[in-house]
Amino acid sequence: MGIFAKIRDGLKKTRNSVIKGLRKLLGSFTKIDEELFEQLEETMIMGDMGAETAIEICDRLRDRVKERGITDPNDIMGLIQEITSEMLGEDEELNLSTQPSVILVIGVNGAGKTTTIGKLCHQFKQEGKRVIVAAADTFRAAAIDQLAVWTDRAGVELVRHAEGSDPAAVVFDGITAAKARQCDVLICDTAGRLHNKKNLMQELAKINRIIDREAEGCAKECLLVLDATTGQNAVNQARLFQEVAPITGIVLTKLDGTAKGGIVISIRNELGIPVKLIGVGEGIDDLQKFEARSFVDALFDREADSEEAAPAQTAETAEAAAEQPESAEPVYPDAQSFAGNAEADISTEEITPDDDIALAAEQYEDVLTVQAEPEAEAEAAPEPVSEPVYAEVPQPEENALPDAADAPAEQPEMPAEEPAAADELPAEESAEQPAEQEAEEPKKRGLFGFFRRKK
Repeated sequence: MGIFAKIRDGLKKTRNSVIKGLRKLLGSFTKIDEELFEQLEETMIMGDMGAETAIEICDRLRDRVKERGITDPNDIMGLIQEITSEMLGEDEELNLSTQPSVILVIGVNGAGKTTTIGKLCHQFKQEGKRVIVAAADTFRAAAIDQLAVWTDRAGVELVRHAEGSDPAAVVFDGITAAKARQCDVLICDTAGRLHNKKNLMQELAKINRIIDREAEGCAKECLLVLDATTGQNAVNQARLFQEVAPITGIVLTKLDGTAKGGIVISIRNELGIPVKLIGVGEGIDDLQKFEARSFVDALFDREADSEEAAPAQTAETAEAAAEQPESAEPVYPDAQSFAGNAEADISTEEITPDDDIALAAEQYEDVLTVQAEPEAEAEAAPEPVSEPVYAEVPQPEENALPDAADAPAEQPEMPAEEPAAADELPAEESAEQPAEQEAEEPKKRGLFGFFRRKK
């Protein structure tokens, strides 16, 4: 991966929060007016460009919009990129022109000083330089051991004292060793200190005096390591450290993990201190030289937005495809497969021409019986009858039949819906129905029927 690609990936969060916000704001306006400039100022301040820097950018924008006669709000984005490049100015690299050259690394606790020193040792070693490190952070527990791990990885020398010793003495011994061993670069680590601790800040001033006296005539770099995630607080730290140490450059770490990359512009514009190194990752090669043009191009890169959106959609599609099986339709075994398996099982059996033939015949008869039983049950099952079924009434004796003239008068009435169904009955059943009705007459006549039968 190239330097520009690393910087572009490291500025992803800043680009998504600040630059996309500016584009969205400009797209919501149809004309350029004072309200637009006020909204731009607010968006830049929220992106940690600082109030002073945001106001200055908007003032320059007003002048250039009038000079060039720009009326489309979307054209303002190009002007912002142009003004930002001018504020960052020319690139400044580390001054390592003498032998030895001294680099003093300062900053608050947790900013990433030790990690920065380890990455610098690796880069200088790759360039063929001979490096020595002075472990002047004698205040923090295990700081010397942590620095020893980094120097062992890079293959450079380390000058160390016991914990709690005078850090200025360690720097003195480091300068002496660098001169005696003809080293190219001496890197001095210092204790992390708060900018409001007066005694620690005075100790830092003492170290600077030792370097000026013992390394007179040597190229000197005083690098302030700032955590990009702290935003405008990093600018305040730089102001206070500048009072006790001649800061020559800024190392801005953890730029890939924050959306506050706008402090690069604020530091350069408000303090006049150049940013010389930026950290865009955790790898040992992720400490990059700061190039203003590459930084601005990566920050305002419109193509990066589309490139980032495409892999995201592709990843979502791949995850969805991975979750689904190769064949979405379930495969069910059919009857033929069962039959094929049965035939295979039968075919693998060895049948002898003696007793096994009789056994096979019995099995065949059992199969025929099993197949025939469902058919017999189907034939025996009665079909559903929609008509009402009448129960048979026992026939009475012949001498008990009533007179034909009295039968119609006392015949019980049938329901209205039953005559239609009676028409559909077979002829034999319809002929027998009057006989059944006459058979019921003696039961309904009561006492009078008894006398009639006596006659």
